[in-house]
Amino acid sequence: MGSIRRVLFIVVAMAVTANVMAQEVEFTADRPGVSTGPTVIGHRVVQLEQGVQYDGDGGHGQFTFSNTLLRYGLFEGVELRLGGDGFIHHDGSWQAAFSGLSVGTKIRCFEGRNALPAVSLMANLAVPYTGSRGFVVEHLAPSLYILFENPVNEWLSIGYNVGAEWDGAQPAPQTFVALCLGFTLTEQVGCFVESYNNFARHGNAYGVDFGFNYMISDSVQLDAAANLDLCHPAQCWSISLGVAWQINRVTSR
Repeated sequence: MGSIRRVLFIVVAMAVTANVMAQEVEFTADRPGVSTGPTVIGHRVVQLEQGVQYDGDGGHGQFTFSNTLLRYGLFEGVELRLGGDGFIHHDGSWQAAFSGLSVGTKIRCFEGRNALPAVSLMANLAVPYTGSRGFVVEHLAPSLYILFENPVNEWLSIGYNVGAEWDGAQPAPQTFVALCLGFTLTEQVGCFVESYNNFARHGNAYGVDFGFNYMISDSVQLDAAANLDLCHPAQCWSISLGVAWQINRVTSR
């Protein structure tokens, strides 16, 4: 896990020291929540999204102390993504573990116009053998999503995702579907409520979550959220806190 921290530190340090002329871009974050919006960060922008989360699980629980996503604007309309979770889980005793690295991209396909939604594609790949014992993915585990969003008015937007997720063990993927309502309360405060669902041969899962985000500056957002598994509401729930930091508010020379 130490080597992973060093890699992330080097990537961030290189981005911060890059010789780039300032051109401010709109802030966007992919947290909190399970669904993902179609907005892509600007060219050459580096953004770190970091959270902590507690998951209730029949009295045992799991604490995620490093829910990390690093985003980099490779081109206009194309970003690269690197993620991974460090957590403490209960397996007879409390143990620290790492979920493994995932790499991916988000690509803007259509800006949206009138009733037509904005559309992006997002693809992720779990990297084999980068997780701790018990969380090792032995085969490539890709996921692919289509991301949509319709702004309804100045204070309401509707987002929806459709995707396929492979776990690296079973040949057939599970289907992911999410619907999110986003509300702008003030220039600094927003909130959301969403439904997310997984459909698979071994059984379906249904969940809901909601949360708030608060912009403390043009480049830093704080957030808080909670979710609930509708199939096992008393046992499967979580609460989270996080921050999204646009490290360099620039796009091109």
